[in-house]
Amino acid sequence: MAGKKNHRRFGYVRRLPSKRWQASYIGPDTARHSAPATFDTRGDAEGWLSAEGRLIELGTWSPPQHRTATANQVVTLTEYSAAWMADRDLKPRTRVHYQQLLDRHILPTLGPVAVRSITPAMVRSWHALTARDLPTIRAHSYGLLRSIMATAVTDELIASNPCHIRGAGSAKRKVEIVPATLDELEMLVDAMPAKYRLMVLLGAWCALRFGELTELRRKDIDLKNGIIKVRRGVTWVDSKPVVGSPKSDAGARDVAVPPHLLPLIRQHLSEHAG
Repeated sequence: MAGKKNHRRFGYVRRLPSKRWQASYIGPDTARHSAPATFDTRGDAEGWLSAEGRLIELGTWSPPQHRTATANQVVTLTEYSAAWMADRDLKPRTRVHYQQLLDRHILPTLGPVAVRSITPAMVRSWHALTARDLPTIRAHSYGLLRSIMATAVTDELIASNPCHIRGAGSAKRKVEIVPATLDELEMLVDAMPAKYRLMVLLGAWCALRFGELTELRRKDIDLKNGIIKVRRGVTWVDSKPVVGSPKSDAGARDVAVPPHLLPLIRQHLSEHAG
């Protein structure tokens, strides 16, 4: 094509009878694609072709007609967040938590707004008034909104994420957690019914979560090697227990048991485990 009038190394430009310029090219899909509008000058048409060629080189190309339709699509945050939730493989409790954050703290203010119309100033105003007395809920709400808008960037609905408030996705504890002393731990264990005493000790000495402790089974205990295998956990969703895998890959782990607890585990298995 080089050497022919109006032909370039990539793409094709031509002047129309209206004196405006049209640009087109053969895409990776082997189809010809034209610019969604004509141009005032040849340079503008060639600039569009250069931008399209760059997208192909970066591997981020999609048909310009598709991008134009996406850009012109008016999708509210309520609509987009519903699709976002449906596309994600979430733990049942996480799904319920996310939906509560959306329904109670995000969508009442931002739901009717088009995703492409949400600005950093709008996000700051929303954040300033959201769950001010509940710092953890506030941080979770902001983090969820930021994740949804990040996906909107990937989907090319918006050019950049409007959520960039420094530190808004984390919350400081109101009350510092103070570990129980050995004397306090002994008092707690003595006050528990016999079948629950080992649970308190494993929680304290092996750093197991309550959901992990309550879902332990005999097959998870390796007394020979002094190991507890954490492979499941139980959570409560709508007042019903749901047993599933740990929340993250790191949650599935083998935990070493302090030697002084092994006799107590043997006694518990003998007297209380099915």
